[in-house]
Amino acid sequence: MHSNVIEQRMQKAHDDFAARGQAVADILNAEDIQGGDWTAAAGVNVYGSFTLHHPAGFAVHVARLTPSLSGAAGRRLTVDGHYPREYYGDRAPTIGVGLDQPATWLARRIVTKFLPAYLNVWTTAMLHKRLEEQHTAARTRLNARLERALPTLGPGAVAGGPDRVQSYASVNHQVEGERTMCRVKARLNHPGTAVDLRLDWVPADLAVRILQALNPAPPLEGRIMPGARALDASPEAIATPQVLVGEVVRGAQARRPRLPVGRRAISQPVYEPWFATSRKRRPLAMPREEAAPAERKPLRRRAA
Repeated sequence: MHSNVIEQRMQKAHDDFAARGQAVADILNAEDIQGGDWTAAAGVNVYGSFTLHHPAGFAVHVARLTPSLSGAAGRRLTVDGHYPREYYGDRAPTIGVGLDQPATWLARRIVTKFLPAYLNVWTTAMLHKRLEEQHTAARTRLNARLERALPTLGPGAVAGGPDRVQSYASVNHQVEGERTMCRVKARLNHPGTAVDLRLDWVPADLAVRILQALNPAPPLEGRIMPGARALDASPEAIATPQVLVGEVVRGAQARRPRLPVGRRAISQPVYEPWFATSRKRRPLAMPREEAAPAERKPLRRRAA
């Protein structure tokens, strides 16, 4: 099809739907729907469309999407809503209106059949948008902190803005007069609260220091001074401190339960768990039931 013919059709559809959209906007403002102040803007396409904008931010899009179908299906307008680009949830169902219907009927269908469900979804969409803005700001701050720690960390071959998810760096590390190349890859989670950090070809000494920084319970280093009451302690041992290297031990020591002594020990069973460290495990000691003495019946004497 010649380009001039296409341009003529697009211009005709634009003028037609610009008039339709303005008529619907005037009706919505006259009825004070959602406070009024609706505006209309016609789209640039072959089959025609227009969008109704509200000052609150939401908008209603009306377009002819099925011109190739025959009959009434081909002369049908589809009413849909605009959503923030940060929202990926469920959307309000679209409705259809005949192309030959007047603007009053189209406005009534938009108000009664589409706007109630659309405004409910719009509230959720705006919450998602604000949450996404918070996540974007958190990733931006985290990337800035990573760049201050390692200035060569950047978007790499893949372009990315301040709120990017992935960053790359190559670092020349000096080890005993020789330079070694380290590669760093940092991948942020979406909320910007954690980093998936990957390090390649890290020198041994640097890797040990990194692992020491990640150790949640580092060894303790301290000095102990023996008291003066220590038995068999020489004066040098008392006056000279000793370096003690230890490890943090959390939790109290387990204590063995005290077993009863005497005859009561027989009546209470002692169970040894299957994971006991002892090689010789004792069989389960079942409680013994003490036999009660039988009652003696008195002897009857025979009469003489």
